[in-house]
Amino acid sequence: MRQLRTLFGQTLADTQTLALFSMDDANCQLLVSQGGPRHAVPVLHLLPLGLLPLTQRSFGNALPTAIQLEVGIMEVEDAVMPVARLLPPDSLLVTQDPLLLALARQAAGQPTLGSHAPTAGQAPDHVTRQAVEALFEQLASQASRHYAGHHPHLPTEARAAAALLVLREALHHWQQERLYLLPASA
Repeated sequence: MRQLRTLFGQTLADTQTLALFSMDDANCQLLVSQGGPRHAVPVLHLLPLGLLPLTQRSFGNALPTAIQLEVGIMEVEDAVMPVARLLPPDSLLVTQDPLLLALARQAAGQPTLGSHAPTAGQAPDHVTRQAVEALFEQLASQASRHYAGHHPHLPTEARAAAALLVLREALHHWQQERLYLLPASA
C-alpha cells in the first residue's frame, strides 16, 4: 500500500484514505489504508459477497431478469453498506482487478483505459460513478426487456453482470465519485 500511496503522489493527501477494491468468486476484498504514508497500516476487509454465489442464487447462472436484478441489489446492499463507515467521502477507491478494469473500460467506452501505470505527477485513469451507473441502467433496461437488442458494451455473462452490480452499489453506498484504475503490474 505504501507503494500505491507513492504512485498517487500529489493526487492523494497524507490524511486521505486509500482503498484497494477487488472481487472474486468467493468474496469481495477492500484493503483500506488510512493515515499518512509513514503511518499507513492497511486493513483487509472481506465482504460477505462473492460473484459465484451472487450469480447462482440471484441470477440463476444467466444474465439477470429485472426481478433477479432487484434481488441481487438487496443482497449486494447488505454486503456493501456496512463498509461505508470505513471510507470517508474524500477517500480514493482504486482497483487492479481485471474484471473491474474490463467493466470500467466498457462503462467509459475506452478499451485502453487503465492499461498503463501513470507517470510521476500524473493522476491514474479513472471511471466515474455516472459512467458505471449508465452502463448498469442499460443492463437493467435490457433485463426488463425495454431495450431492443444487445448493447455492445454490456456484459455478456452472468459473472460480469454480477460484478457490474457490485461495482455500482459500492460506488453509490461508499459515496465514491470515481474508481481509479491501475494495471495489475503497477
